[in-house]
Amino acid sequence: MTTKDFIDLKPIQVTTPEDTRLTYSWLVNPDDKFPPARWQVTAVIPNSPAAVELGEKLDTFFLDFKKALKATYPDKQKDDYKWNPLPYEWADHQELGLKNALILKCNKKTQSPDGRPKTPPIIFDDSNNGMPLNDEQKQKYDKIGPGTTAQIALYVSQYNLGVGTGIRLTPAAVNIKNFIPFGSQANSAQDWGFTVDNEPTKKHDATPSSRNTDDFDF
Repeated sequence: MTTKDFIDLKPIQVTTPEDTRLTYSWLVNPDDKFPPARWQVTAVIPNSPAAVELGEKLDTFFLDFKKALKATYPDKQKDDYKWNPLPYEWADHQELGLKNALILKCNKKTQSPDGRPKTPPIIFDDSNNGMPLNDEQKQKYDKIGPGTTAQIALYVSQYNLGVGTGIRLTPAAVNIKNFIPFGSQANSAQDWGFTVDNEPTKKHDATPSSRNTDDFDF
């Protein structure tokens, strides 16, 4: 394959809604249990018009990719490709108690094929006046608990390699909204499944932080 094969199908950038829930997060230190090491996160987006719009953008990119393959290799049929599973789906998420959510599996390898190191995802929160966190500041988010909310700026791209054909979701930047430290999700009797009477109502201020960034639509 040459670089001209998909010249008309460049990667696109999308940004998830503010109520995106993070699970299985390795955004500061990469997951190196199985090579190649990579930063990764699973984003679970509650069903909403914004989630549907994002899902439609991903579907459109995938359809455009199949059209580009057909234009580049007109003699090949669908079954001639080794299709990898799509990195997104609509499904229930039991752990977070969400029905028909949009689930995105995002990852970024720490090295390029020629061995050059890649830059990790940029991390923002409301503590640094809209500026990216430095390496020391990011350590707070080394262990992110399920249910943490954030926006994720993603690059959507395609591949057609020996390992298979498909699309990938690469996390470029993450804007943490409501942080839940890992291991703090079950600190009450109700969290453990016990019945609790007269539990006070918990209020959460969902007002988004003001952000001024030139590169990402946060």
